[in-house]
Amino acid sequence: MTVKTNKRVLIMDDSLALLKVMAQTLTQHGYEVETAVNGAIGLQKMETFHPGLAIIDIMMPEMDGYEATRKIRGAYPETSIVMFSAQPAAVVEKNAFSAGADLFLQKPIREPILLGIAKKYTSVDIAEGEEEHETVLHYEADQPYTVHIRTCYFCGCDHVNFFVPRAEAYDESWTNGLFPIYTPKEGFAKWDFVRTMVAVCPSCLFASYDINDFAVDPKHTSFPYSGDAKRILSRGIATRKKMIGIENTETVFSNPNRTVQRVMESFQLAEKGGNGLVIGDKDGVYCDIGCYTTLHAVLRYAISLDKIEYQNNLRESIELFSNQLKIHNTSRVTRAKTYYFLIALNMATGASIRANEMKQDLENFYRKIGGSDDASYEERLWNERLLYIWKEGVNPDVIRELW
Repeated sequence: MTVKTNKRVLIMDDSLALLKVMAQTLTQHGYEVETAVNGAIGLQKMETFHPGLAIIDIMMPEMDGYEATRKIRGAYPETSIVMFSAQPAAVVEKNAFSAGADLFLQKPIREPILLGIAKKYTSVDIAEGEEEHETVLHYEADQPYTVHIRTCYFCGCDHVNFFVPRAEAYDESWTNGLFPIYTPKEGFAKWDFVRTMVAVCPSCLFASYDINDFAVDPKHTSFPYSGDAKRILSRGIATRKKMIGIENTETVFSNPNRTVQRVMESFQLAEKGGNGLVIGDKDGVYCDIGCYTTLHAVLRYAISLDKIEYQNNLRESIELFSNQLKIHNTSRVTRAKTYYFLIALNMATGASIRANEMKQDLENFYRKIGGSDDASYEERLWNERLLYIWKEGVNPDVIRELW
């Protein structure tokens, strides 16, 4: 198999103004574009233009988007189809996928998203055995992190900056019990890891602190999520923007020196709108969201010093981590991590009896499976951290020095 890139895009919409804007945008970025004001004209152009991607509006005269999509899907199976509409997704999305669409988007489509889906859906095949290629920016000898350029699985934006700590550059400590502290080794510059802990797609605002939640490069974007998660996250851009009260993000989320407000917003995005949602298609989703909420609470307290609010927020995190243990197929590494945070959070909120009960539960779990001798490295790491805080305690007030 060889890589086949078809950079021809056909757009169908009854709005001449919208067709002009979308066509100009794509043409300026190297795409060949044809337009049609209804499905009937669009089908005629399919015969001679043979696009790699068809972007089709649902409501059009003579032949609507549903019928056009069904006919294109039957006659031109190699063409990718993205349907879009100003109608609410809850009303039309299901029918769009039933007709054969690969993706549904809510109008209006922002320029970065349009370019992202064009790049994603105009490459129709990937060569067998092709090496994945990840871009890592040049870094200075004393820089304690590297910047990896990744691709968003949900909108196709191929400039997501992910900051990865260099293991040789710092010492990691979990002595406070709730978040890591990174101390640079001799010869390396200081770096506040919390500022860059969550990577945010500058286009659709998908956010995560797991580098595997972003594709290595634009040619390797097969989704690691269920179809439902992909669709929900792809259409939720406006919701995520509203969530943190912003209109224009540009690329400020990729700044290694971003402000505390931006950091808190990134945690909010990851907590509310990312990481597989809560539909269970990604192992450890409650554990991950619990980490976001905990660190968000930590940052709020570092600024406000409101102890009551802080304790209440930590109790909400406990509920999230508790949900993780209710999922039967939770992996052992995630289970170990979940127990660590449950016990640390209970200690931080003064619930020492409950913390002891959770520690007993973990010991009983290992006893049932025949001991912890076969634990993985990461699993043992969380257990070692647990033994340390159990001996030394958890000091939630240390976070006042965080920012």
